[in-house]
Amino acid sequence: MSIDKAVILAAGLGNRISNVGSTPKPLLPLDGAPEGPTFLDWHVERLSAFGVREIYLVGNRRTFETPLSPPDGTRVTWILNPTDDLSRSGSGHSAWFAWNSEHRILDGTSRVVLMDADILYEPRVLDVLDRQDVRGASLTLVSAAFRESNEEVMVFGREGHALMHGKGLLHTGLTRGLECFGEATGMVLFPPADHALLAEATEWCMRYSTAKERSEHEDITQRMMNAGRVDVASFDDLLFMECDTPDEYEHMTKEFYPRVLARATA
Repeated sequence: MSIDKAVILAAGLGNRISNVGSTPKPLLPLDGAPEGPTFLDWHVERLSAFGVREIYLVGNRRTFETPLSPPDGTRVTWILNPTDDLSRSGSGHSAWFAWNSEHRILDGTSRVVLMDADILYEPRVLDVLDRQDVRGASLTLVSAAFRESNEEVMVFGREGHALMHGKGLLHTGLTRGLECFGEATGMVLFPPADHALLAEATEWCMRYSTAKERSEHEDITQRMMNAGRVDVASFDDLLFMECDTPDEYEHMTKEFYPRVLARATA
């Protein structure tokens, strides 16, 4: 099996990290140097090295068509989220633009990974996500090594099947009787069999959910969980980090990125 296509959501405002500078978060340098590699550079390089040949970036008017240098054999395509007021557009809305673009990403034949732009990981997490699941269901990638926090999205369920995820659910009656599998990484793999359901779930969120265009991609994945089509792929010994705040960005540039780079090049 393989990952055929990747969709990277790079249209967020990045308000919580805005005092780092005026650079959109997906374009921030991982090492803190002005000309250093960015989040998007990392994703394109690592996904390409893994064998992904089609990479789609959903950007806003500031990130759209930022030049990137993919290796030979990999095609990188920008898709515009044209929403003028991005405070009214969630990551699920960006996914809607991807699915409804002319590129036929959900073609019923490809294994498609959807991922946030503001994450940094060692490449071996892709091996975990790429594993063949016995049910052929969609897979949400989870870090089993997590700190108890209501600020992170946690995944809950039974026997490896995800039933619920979200913030603030630890130690509540809403998840009583469910196992906490760990922290969601923002990476979800959708096999061909789930493409039609994924498109339906996305369309439902845009039309009928309370959030509508403000829906996040987790809202869409929750609908897939409700339909019993999401299983868990987990790891506990690999490096992974989401970057949301200036403090986290400083930690990433000074400590985390050097560690990830050392493992990736070992």
